[in-house]
Amino acid sequence: MIKKFNNHKDLAKDLALFILTKIKRKKKFVLGCPGGRSLKKTYYYLGKFSSKLKINLNNLMIIMMDEYVEKKNNNYQLVDSDAHYSCIRFSRKVIKKLINFRKPLNHRLKDQNIFFPSIDQPSSFDKFILKLGGIDIFLLASGSSDGHVAFNNNKTSLIKKTHITKLSYKTRRDNIKTFPKFKSINEVPKYGVTVGLSTIYMHTKIGILVLIGKEKMIATKIILKNKKFNKKWPASIIHKCKKKYIYIDKLANSYE
Repeated sequence: MIKKFNNHKDLAKDLALFILTKIKRKKKFVLGCPGGRSLKKTYYYLGKFSSKLKINLNNLMIIMMDEYVEKKNNNYQLVDSDAHYSCIRFSRKVIKKLINFRKPLNHRLKDQNIFFPSIDQPSSFDKFILKLGGIDIFLLASGSSDGHVAFNNNKTSLIKKTHITKLSYKTRRDNIKTFPKFKSINEVPKYGVTVGLSTIYMHTKIGILVLIGKEKMIATKIILKNKKFNKKWPASIIHKCKKKYIYIDKLANSYE
């Protein structure tokens, strides 16, 4: 289903309410989340509306899709979680903070319910997701210049599970916009641990791709014109999800 909105704010409100209607029906709810800009306003309204409607998020579980990795002496290690670009930092300083807006302690998203893939055994993340019963809703975004989803680029196999990957130049360039404190592309890490394309479509009950702003015009055009997965544009993995929604604001759809 394709849903079009006049602006980002209306999109975020509608999406937040949709998610909350699903959360209310389950004792435990698993939400897949990206870091970055595309879903930030949605996280804001998730917090605001859940407080207003008194929806308990104590049993909400967040599956984060990726984190930056450094390679030193042929060994991989996660970047400092206090770094401005750390996805772990984003999950706690942005997502958790926004979602817990004006909530009593017993209604809040808990630190221990935010999960990241392991750098030592990345594929174990897929097994963990299966034990949770899968991801109820996976929120997705598309790279503006190369269509990356999480850190999956156009060389990623469709059957790839959670793994460590080398970031493409275009992905790293896009991430300068996501984290404006980067002064140059040389500061953007070259590696990341990421859910795979298989992780997304095999373990997700509902996939929701969000496309906002003029910089996502190319992504919108490619996603809407191609009704099936296209390896050249990884975010088109949305077309392989069991149930899918594509949320688009007017600016992203202005190529028409």
